[in-house]
Amino acid sequence: MPQLAPFCRRRIVRGKPLLLALAASPLLLLLCLAASSPEAARASAEIDVDLHVDLPAGRRGGSSRTINMQSLRGDDTELESKPVLIDSFSVASMSTTYTAANLPLRVGSSDGGGSNGRRLQQEPFKGRNHHHQQQQQQLVAATFETGFRVPVISIALTHLPKAGPNNRKYFMYWRAVGGKSTQSAATVDIDTKKADMITTQLDQFCNGPIVLADGNPALFGGYDEPKNKVQADGRKWISVYDDSQKKLLSPTTMLYGRWYPTPCMAPGNKVLIVGGTSKMDSGPPLPVAELWDPAKPTSKPAQVPLPPTFKKMAGNNWYPFVVMLPRGEILWWGDRGGSITDANWNEIYKFPVLPNNTFPYRTMYPYTSSIVLSALKPDPKTGEYNTFSVIIFGGAPDGSKGAPASPASARLDMSYCGNNICDKGWVIEDMAGQRRVMPTTTVLPNGKILVHAGAQAGTAGWKSHSNYKGILPAYRDLMYNPYAPLGKRFSLSATLGIIRMYHSTSCLDLSGKVISAGCETCGMTGADAGDLPATVSRSPDGDVDFRISFAVPTEIGPGAPRPVIMSNPQIIKRGSVFTILYTGTVTGATLAAPCANTHSINMNQRVLFLNLVSVSSSGVAQVQAPPLSQPAAAHAGYYQLFLLGTQTATGQTYSQGVWVKLVD
Repeated sequence: MPQLAPFCRRRIVRGKPLLLALAASPLLLLLCLAASSPEAARASAEIDVDLHVDLPAGRRGGSSRTINMQSLRGDDTELESKPVLIDSFSVASMSTTYTAANLPLRVGSSDGGGSNGRRLQQEPFKGRNHHHQQQQQQLVAATFETGFRVPVISIALTHLPKAGPNNRKYFMYWRAVGGKSTQSAATVDIDTKKADMITTQLDQFCNGPIVLADGNPALFGGYDEPKNKVQADGRKWISVYDDSQKKLLSPTTMLYGRWYPTPCMAPGNKVLIVGGTSKMDSGPPLPVAELWDPAKPTSKPAQVPLPPTFKKMAGNNWYPFVVMLPRGEILWWGDRGGSITDANWNEIYKFPVLPNNTFPYRTMYPYTSSIVLSALKPDPKTGEYNTFSVIIFGGAPDGSKGAPASPASARLDMSYCGNNICDKGWVIEDMAGQRRVMPTTTVLPNGKILVHAGAQAGTAGWKSHSNYKGILPAYRDLMYNPYAPLGKRFSLSATLGIIRMYHSTSCLDLSGKVISAGCETCGMTGADAGDLPATVSRSPDGDVDFRISFAVPTEIGPGAPRPVIMSNPQIIKRGSVFTILYTGTVTGATLAAPCANTHSINMNQRVLFLNLVSVSSSGVAQVQAPPLSQPAAAHAGYYQLFLLGTQTATGQTYSQGVWVKLVD
């Protein structure tokens, strides 16, 4: 373990000398001692160590404790007794589980045999609260393609669906570099590789983006605060990008200035704006949400009360996860708990709090998880969407400064039971030994979920005093199959070509691939970077990365038997049956809402399976549109339409997509 020695010599806790850091982390002390041993550098060894550390006052009573790493058992969880394994090739060996009970930990490579993994890995553990360990997967879930360079760092990435039924055009928002420019945004056409810079009179850096029902991207709030700024403060502004005019229009202001807000589509094609603060990286939280009607763009938003449970859990309320449910309710998630409200904003459901013993991690910025609503499946008879799941991927422990990120996902299966909402309790799953903070997640047309990039330790955020807040870039993605048995839901991708950390974004591309762009903290080296594989291409621009790339799920990779859409209606009426002409084998169809991604959250990410009415051998499919009885299941507007194909060893194939418009 000679690679760990430089890490042990540096100041690893900001503003504190190493000795204090070691006192705060017994496992780190053990590993640093092991790093000085020649035997530890030559081989892996299972060790049984009694470690005596004087803990600081206030931590576990502030008294001295002797910890037997071979036999330690949790206070709140029944655990398997397992040794600590010191892997001589694992520089990221300073990990701890940060649970209510100090869990035994395996420290070592998790890259399937590569000796230079330098990746944090948790030893699977058993406990109550439905924690399930992941069985090893052998198949590669995705491969990667490097695209081309674009003129901005895409901290906010949205589709431009109005540009044509087969368009792969995106709107990207960054900042005015140097404070002297009025160009913070660009449009990029993936097929033509053409990019156009957009003049932005307002500074809306770290805004909340969404694609409206009319297909135009909208930005809510945001501000950067550099010196000598020529742009106006955008924190209170609502802006809409009109691609036909190549302009950002700002029709009205919100009631409060908001930095890091979340917009969410609400019933009637309105937009609910939740969270954010008037100051950057500081509170207090704002007292209300706001509801804006794009049909009356110059009108001020109306105030909406925050549900009590959500308000209690959300803290400063930065980029909360908020989504509309099929019957029009609004789901509000705040860090470790949340609420669901009805059409009158009454709280009708309180989320069970995440279990401390198996998921002790926080999920809201800066401890950023990536959270999704699972793909919605219709009832085969009524076509209604009555079941759904919320899934949390990753996160970080409270107060994390370089601490190992969460190695777990948390899933809550929910359903309508009469007029109520019922749940099956949290299921906590081991993410194939991979730790993640600030990943991005994309729901694929077949319902699988790609968990992309992020860090293995620390938190989200920009550098502080030249120190990176998130470290150890993840260099393999996770693929989550929500339909697989417990313990077999996660699989690993090939090695990433480009790492992505803070201020990176991802979206489902019309090709069926996942586009990824941006990064502003990707220039780290040494112990902060870990031993990245030689196949990882570092940015030529230091911390920032202007290159785009694509994740290619294996089920649509080269040689995959994908169906092809030959003809389809461009407008689909809700409740109707529509016809698609195709080639290949078709087993289903899905709609995917336009992407609007920033800071590990995809605003209004939604994939809906559609019922097939009939499929003929002559290449004609009759498909049922979303039902009239649930207009909130799929709000009016633009969607990517995909056809599903055959099952392969890695998943169900699907076609390239086409833009369609769903109307009432």
